[in-house]
Amino acid sequence: MTLGDAAAVATDPRVQAFGYAQRRTWVFFAWWYGAVITIPGAVDAGLSGLLGQDPERGIFTMALGAGLSALGWLVTLGVRFSRKLPKPASDIPRVEQALRTNPLAIKVSVIVSVVIVAALILFIPEGKSHELLPIIGFVGATLMSITGGLAYSTSVLKNSGELYARWLERRK
Repeated sequence: MTLGDAAAVATDPRVQAFGYAQRRTWVFFAWWYGAVITIPGAVDAGLSGLLGQDPERGIFTMALGAGLSALGWLVTLGVRFSRKLPKPASDIPRVEQALRTNPLAIKVSVIVSVVIVAALILFIPEGKSHELLPIIGFVGATLMSITGGLAYSTSVLKNSGELYARWLERRK
């Protein structure tokens, strides 16, 4: 970052709101990474149970993800309930780029997820499709969980001004 870039960032009225959005996104992803493991595990366990298979793999994955999610939530406890002003965003061009590219990335991610799941369903030999259905559900749930996290972070960045204003009101 050059001195001119720093001056431009310092005068940009959105730096505080983007800083709040970045902090809020970081707090979200601290527990969401674990949830991205928990959700597919739950799908795997559920489908395995419905198909009369052993749900142990899904239950283990679900427990592992829940533990990681809880750990992430605990690690961010101080920041989560902080009344301290967030650090101003230091890379406005990167935030603007994310606001431009994330909606397309979300659409592409949904399409790729559907194509991958459809390909798995279509190209699995007929005799093994029921045994592999929990794995296909696991893959689909993983891809959609990742997409959901990206959609949430995009929403927070897009609505950062309003979210930051509401946070300032509650902070008083």
